[in-house]
Amino acid sequence: MNGIAVDPEFAALIPPLTFDERTQLENNVLAEGIREPLTVWQGILLDGHNRYALAQKHGLQYATREAAVADRNAARNWIINNQLGRRNLSPTAASYLRGKLYEAEKKAEGRPEKLAQNDLVSGPTAQRMATATGVSEATVKRDAAFAVAVDAIAETVGEEARSEILSRDAKVTKQEVVALGKTAMAEPAKARAAWEQLKSKPDEADAPKAHVANNSGDNEWYTPPEYITAARLVMGRIDLDPASSETANATVGAATYYTAEDNGLTKQWAGRVWMNPPYAQPLVQEFAEKLLADLSNITQAIVLVNNATETRWFQALAGACAAICFPAGRVRFWAPDKVSAPLQGQAVLYFGDDAPAFTQAFAGFGVVVIRA
Repeated sequence: MNGIAVDPEFAALIPPLTFDERTQLENNVLAEGIREPLTVWQGILLDGHNRYALAQKHGLQYATREAAVADRNAARNWIINNQLGRRNLSPTAASYLRGKLYEAEKKAEGRPEKLAQNDLVSGPTAQRMATATGVSEATVKRDAAFAVAVDAIAETVGEEARSEILSRDAKVTKQEVVALGKTAMAEPAKARAAWEQLKSKPDEADAPKAHVANNSGDNEWYTPPEYITAARLVMGRIDLDPASSETANATVGAATYYTAEDNGLTKQWAGRVWMNPPYAQPLVQEFAEKLLADLSNITQAIVLVNNATETRWFQALAGACAAICFPAGRVRFWAPDKVSAPLQGQAVLYFGDDAPAFTQAFAGFGVVVIRA
């Protein structure tokens, strides 16, 4: 077992584990040892940082394997692509890594070699990145700005900020991070004070809420079939349901659907989309942001959400949609063992170029408003 160097730049590309994940990993390695080899390049650790830390802590044995990369840039891109392939990646961590990959590709423009996975196509940098990572070009560009902001904040207030921002338990939003990143580059002292304020803000789950945003966190709220029938009348078919399950899709009938385990937030959305997202925060906001980020790939979309008009995510959806239906009465969601009547009203938002068809199909549920 040879010594391994931990490179700070490479280590910063490894998204942090939650407390529960770290505890589970520690229990596993103590019970079974470190079974998977750690990946290195010229003695520098590329993959297995958490396992290596536990090996150092507990004096555990480990094996290594050498990554076939040509240089430091290729090693950095290998780490990013390897992390992007993980299913448990948080949306913020995925955005950061795509942004770092974009940054690396921009620096490499004019050189003949491709990125590590050799799966990029010709065209501008954002287009190549979108094809490689399965998101829209607009998302790639936003991710680049987000990554720059995260790095600026970490450099200004300390490396622990990066871990807090990329954690699934993060209190700060992407918009707050980008704004703070600009401050960090212009006024570092002001940014440090602003970061302390952001860190100390209450968790959204504990903050006072209007009733429309106060849900139980139960995300198994399946759509009544009459809404799916109406959605099919508008769109013709449903290509994708990014927040679903096998049970739910028996009614929705989407050609492709993503479960919680699949993590639809890390996939590319395209075609005709039906979405009844998880209603607990921060997931509902993350699904709203993802829909808006991928609109350039989406032909039509119909979204069923709580009528939470005071929230930023609802305002963002309403500002981009073509029409909204406000059902008369609360939607009676269902599950195999219950019918769920929520404590607040709902809204159905339409994205596409056939608002008249949406109006005709959904007018029977309630008032339909065409967005000016």
